Amino acid sequence: MSIRINGTLVIKEIKGANGKFCVGDLTTPIGEFKVKESILDQFSEGRYEGEFLVENFYLSSYIWRGKSTTDIRAKVMEIFLDTVDEGKVDDVPSEPDPIATEPAAAANQTGPSDIPVPAALVQEHENQDPVFQELLELFGADLADLVWVSKDVKLDPTVDRAVFRSQRDRLKEMGYVFDAKSQGWSRKEE
Repeated sequence: MSIRINGTLVIKEIKGANGKFCVGDLTTPIGEFKVKESILDQFSEGRYEGEFLVENFYLSSYIWRGKSTTDIRAKVMEIFLDTVDEGKVDDVPSEPDPIATEPAAAANQTGPSDIPVPAALVQEHENQDPVFQELLELFGADLADLVWVSKDVKLDPTVDRAVFRSQRDRLKEMGYVFDAKSQGWSRKEE
């Protein structure tokens, strides 16, 4: 069961050993919660107000830099934004990368390479450009086709977090920009 709740999400960007990642502090009428879902990795630092679809609230603890920390977290599944205020957030504390502190969760996630690609599709794309082959491996068949022809895409935050970050970074390399309100990626006009 999930709930939809109004609130403000302050997203902070942190540079870690596995690259850039984002964490958030969600302030709602019922309390304040940490958010460390992969969906945040495509957002810029800033303050986002709107409604949040929360699957559940739970305690999470980790040991990092000789200190034990326990958070009350909100598992945010979807974000519906009213206002977006992107920009640097003051006093970004150092935090561990969720990839490093949540290995069990990553084992349950899948990536595009885990989804079988139909043999006919593989054969159809066999003689394609090597760049397309790379897109096919990274994004899976449906998204690779859209990215190849520069169409708008929306990433699936339920894939493995490392794969999600690779997809985000590849889209940026290809000239895509993220729109926080629609949570979709589109090509910049040249």
